[in-house]
Amino acid sequence: MYHYSLLLKIDVINYDYVLILSKFNLNIVNVNSRKGDIMKKINESLNKVVYINDFEESDPFKKIIGNSKTLKESLYIAKKASKSDSSVIIYGESGTGKELLAEAIHLSSKRKDKPLIKVNCASIPDNLIESELFGHEKGAFTGAIKRKLGKFELAQNGTIFLDEIGEMDKNIQAKILRAIQNKEIQRVGGEETIKLNIRIISATNKNLEEMIKKNEFREDLFYRLNVIPIELPPLRDRKDDITLLIKHFLNKKLENNEIKNISDEALIALCNYKWNGNIRELENIIERILVLSEKTLIGIEDIPYFIRNYNNCNIKLKEITNVEDNLPKIFNDEKIYTLKEYEKLIIEKALKKYGSYNKAGKALGITHRTVSLKAKEYGLEKLILWK
Repeated sequence: MYHYSLLLKIDVINYDYVLILSKFNLNIVNVNSRKGDIMKKINESLNKVVYINDFEESDPFKKIIGNSKTLKESLYIAKKASKSDSSVIIYGESGTGKELLAEAIHLSSKRKDKPLIKVNCASIPDNLIESELFGHEKGAFTGAIKRKLGKFELAQNGTIFLDEIGEMDKNIQAKILRAIQNKEIQRVGGEETIKLNIRIISATNKNLEEMIKKNEFREDLFYRLNVIPIELPPLRDRKDDITLLIKHFLNKKLENNEIKNISDEALIALCNYKWNGNIRELENIIERILVLSEKTLIGIEDIPYFIRNYNNCNIKLKEITNVEDNLPKIFNDEKIYTLKEYEKLIIEKALKKYGSYNKAGKALGITHRTVSLKAKEYGLEKLILWK
């Protein structure tokens, strides 16, 4: 994350003082100065304010959250790739963080101080994409009232990120291939040849090799782009990372220093979901929960119905306990529980303690009717002392 600090240069008597106001701290750079003297001069110095990016993360890859083995393998390749100028292609489903990884590669490269130009190839109409990529001269076509620089030219000395590269038709693929091979372009309607010095990073959620077999993607372009392939795993293959991501999004989206926790039952439901939309879907769900819930503890009832009722896989609770150490002690063992088994143990524990559907429901954050139905389902009705 980037934090912008406020730099004030304040002249007091014969000293130059530097005051840094960060998001969290007030630091006086000149240790011989008195804070009182400086504070008196703040209002006089507002005309000297500049913003500097002095809290920039030293490692751009830290913005990518996760500790799973599959993700670490991908990041290892990406970090190696960032030290070269070779073309990189990132494979991954929608929402897995391909753009974020492309940013990290660029910001870790020798081109980090130069432009990173992003192009979503799927969002540009076919009749405009050549002009968008390579630019055009004034009068090149109807509506071209002035010269326009294309994305390749804007990325000069930096990096161009071609997202959803598999969505482009073969005519444009041929022109991109020519630009990469010859390291030069011509604007639409122009005769000037513009030499290029850029790094190519592309991304796709498609199987390009299958597209080649169907004659939908140029094989020669594929080999130009596929120098260093990196595969980003889907979230369903990164179950260990879901808890970390939930914590990250909770902290990111909370306002006014509000503190919210998440119940064990809600956490398990989120970890057990399939997440076809991957990280983007998870982030959207967390935002939705925070907007709709006014409680300090996010319970199972705050989780959308389709997630609460999804039960398609097992989860090893001890792995979650390593991150969320407040899970019930009865689960701190090596056994693998299904969501149904976990649910039964929770209901059973609540009924043993309270002996009432109503009190157990309040303790668990669910309705007494739900407790009643679950007790019947799991054969726990004998634990009811009064209804």
